[in-house]
Amino acid sequence: MRLVFLVGVATATFASQAVWVTFAPVASLVAEELGVTVEAVGLLALLYPIFFLILTLPSGMLLDMNMRLWVTAGAVFTGLAGALRLLEPTSYQWLFFCQLLGAIGQPFLLNSFPAVASTLYPERRETVVSILSFSMYLGIIYALGTGYKIYNSYDILGLIAPVALISTLGALMTLAGALRLVNPSKGGVVSYQMAGAIRYVVRQRDLLLLGVLLGLGVALFDNMSIWLEAALSPAGLGDVAGVSVALALLAGLIGVIVIPGLVVRRARRTMYIRSIVVIVTLIYVILAFAPSRTSLLVLIPLAGFLMLPAYPVIMEWVSRFHEARVQGSAAGFIGLVSRVFTVVLASLAAAFIGGPTQYFLFLAALSTAAIIVALLLPGDR
Repeated sequence: MRLVFLVGVATATFASQAVWVTFAPVASLVAEELGVTVEAVGLLALLYPIFFLILTLPSGMLLDMNMRLWVTAGAVFTGLAGALRLLEPTSYQWLFFCQLLGAIGQPFLLNSFPAVASTLYPERRETVVSILSFSMYLGIIYALGTGYKIYNSYDILGLIAPVALISTLGALMTLAGALRLVNPSKGGVVSYQMAGAIRYVVRQRDLLLLGVLLGLGVALFDNMSIWLEAALSPAGLGDVAGVSVALALLAGLIGVIVIPGLVVRRARRTMYIRSIVVIVTLIYVILAFAPSRTSLLVLIPLAGFLMLPAYPVIMEWVSRFHEARVQGSAAGFIGLVSRVFTVVLASLAAAFIGGPTQYFLFLAALSTAAIIVALLLPGDR
């Protein structure tokens, strides 16, 4: 039943991300239909990073106590979030409640990747982590890529119905697999020491460095998703922003399929991380001084192809080099550190959107900081 469990977790992860940004592509239209402000609709998406920041470390610790139980809980919360929206699809208060359920479930799914990989398929960790990461990115792309067309054709009910079905299937498959899964957790509740897990993760320098690197990487893409159009508009390139970011996500999906397996099989994790931060820094420097439609449509997708696979590589790193009893806590700690960097840097970026040169130089400065951090990683992995 481990295959059923894995497919269920992957499906629930896809659904979790789709629930997160369901209304993002049509925020103004949904706001008008619900009779609320656009900011209120934006708050539905903002709940996810807020709750991830709050729950990432506790969820990791609970996953270490019993992976099967808490991954299933994350899938069930996500299933409820997606399905219950069908009951009152035009009530903002009800949608807010359902979004809370999804926001609670997300950390239990995203922080489970190393533990799921180590428990189910220890001989193919990199493959499992890549599958789950692929599902994570694909859920975002699905919601952002189809939302406008679906809403204009089928209104809000048509927008949420497919996600409701997928989230329900994910919850049911995860639950079915969990009920039959043999030896799902490493060590169990009795032997688990929460204080010991905290002491372990905070003493591991590589986890802190990986959290900083992930935070810088996520901040780069969050910045482009939020501020790229505003930064390019003074140069008459604002219309390229959305297309280039979408292409970066699609290229990143291809990278997730191809890159992690090659890197892990050759034990070149550190080399890969160091290489991509150097290349991405050069990309942003080029874009700072030579912004054009061609350079944006080529180089930003190239950055996505190289950067997005870093997430499964980092999660595989945790599953490979850290004890099974603390892998959830380790993933949660990395998530905590990364989200702090992401929130702070996304806020700072607003001061650098006066034009493409200063904006991309700001991103290049972040990438340069990532180079310094990457050089501190253990070099034999």
